[in-house]
Amino acid sequence: MSAEGEFDLVIIGGGPAGYVGAIRAAQLGGSVAVVEKDSWGGTCLNRGCIPSKALIHAVEALEIARDAKAFGITFGEPRVDWEGIRKAKTRAVKQLVSGVEMLLDGNGVAKFVGQARLLSPNDIQVTLADGSPTMIRGRKVLLATGSTPLLPPIPGLDSPGVFSSDEAVDLPGPFTTLAVVGAGALGCEFAYIYAQLGTKVSLFEMLPQIAPTEDADVAEVVDRAMRKKGVHVHVGTRVLGVRNAEGRKHVEYECEGECAVGEYDAILVAVGRQAAIRDIGLEEVGVETDRPGIKVNEKLETNVAGVYAAGDCLRGAGLAHLASHEAVAAVENALGDGGHVNYDCVPACIFSRPEIGRVGMTEKEARAAGRAISVGSFPFSANSRAAATRQREGLVKLIADAESGQILGGAVVGPCASELVSALAVAVEMGATADEVADTIQSHPTFAEAIHEAALCLLGRPLHVPPVGKKDPGRGD
Repeated sequence: MSAEGEFDLVIIGGGPAGYVGAIRAAQLGGSVAVVEKDSWGGTCLNRGCIPSKALIHAVEALEIARDAKAFGITFGEPRVDWEGIRKAKTRAVKQLVSGVEMLLDGNGVAKFVGQARLLSPNDIQVTLADGSPTMIRGRKVLLATGSTPLLPPIPGLDSPGVFSSDEAVDLPGPFTTLAVVGAGALGCEFAYIYAQLGTKVSLFEMLPQIAPTEDADVAEVVDRAMRKKGVHVHVGTRVLGVRNAEGRKHVEYECEGECAVGEYDAILVAVGRQAAIRDIGLEEVGVETDRPGIKVNEKLETNVAGVYAAGDCLRGAGLAHLASHEAVAAVENALGDGGHVNYDCVPACIFSRPEIGRVGMTEKEARAAGRAISVGSFPFSANSRAAATRQREGLVKLIADAESGQILGGAVVGPCASELVSALAVAVEMGATADEVADTIQSHPTFAEAIHEAALCLLGRPLHVPPVGKKDPGRGD
């Protein structure tokens, strides 16, 4: 077995946690190696957020084209080229994968392609693509192994014609009918994609609403939009099993005690992801895990000194931006610079149409925690930019401490929600109050004005909707 050298930091995984952590370590002056068994950029870039957003952009263009007549633009019925959409997605992915490699090379990071396994807290065996093993050694180690699709224990889901989100980004089909199991971010996004491409989609969710991590009033906006697009939404519904019959998928499900069967061309399983922590030597080294994934302390260090972890391997949930921030914090702690992640201010988005962007506490979470809160929301139907562009669905919602007026969280459901939520994230991170947000001037006409108006609603003095009260929490002047 050959030896390839010793490094200040060895990172296992080249996704949003791994490659960003490597760059930060190099900036701090460390010698760094990254081991990636598949493709640089990890799940997010190759099988997750980037290709799915390319697909969403394509079907948004299709939706805009179909709506053009409302703006006085007339042309022929747009034609869908499935292979053309796939090629556009692949081009975007390849460009960004190449960019990640360039960044690693430019920062002097040593790259290894192969399967990594811990032999000790410092020694890593890498089985290269040709099957040959090599050894590298790290003074510190960062585990950033990501996640894999979760397959629930439903009979029949291991049969042909059933695919996960990893395969969904390659746009299987076309299908006449498709069942989507799970109505979180993945399920909602692909239900939207396939419905826009003309597939009859049935969306199944075991919990009482789609987008179950969101407040009910936020999720309801997307639910209505899905139904308007022809998606058959089944909430409070448990999928019992799948049977194959003459090339078709028969989905057995139960809702409110009643059982039924639906027949589909294919099934997309989108119930979530699980930490990818098998076969990397955690047991041999003694790294502790729990049900979600690898256990770490506030410094992102495991119970084994010098071994850190970040990203999806901690929890299974796929938030690339959180993975990157965790990796930066872990590297700064590992190399002595001191890092921190504010878990109270992590934005999350669903890129359906309309989009959802949310950060901080939801109203449901705040009330469950016993917080005294004030809630203000402003509908896009009363926003001038939304009216001018026919994007009136949705709202901006802010949650504030009832006494101080400090913004605890917020959500946007509607146009550009994934961008607008960044403004809410800044407010939460900086501890801004409702009156400070209300005092911030927004450009006109913009969707961002709805944030200003939501703050005014919190204060009980809205300008563009009828007043609902006269509360003015936290006003210091």
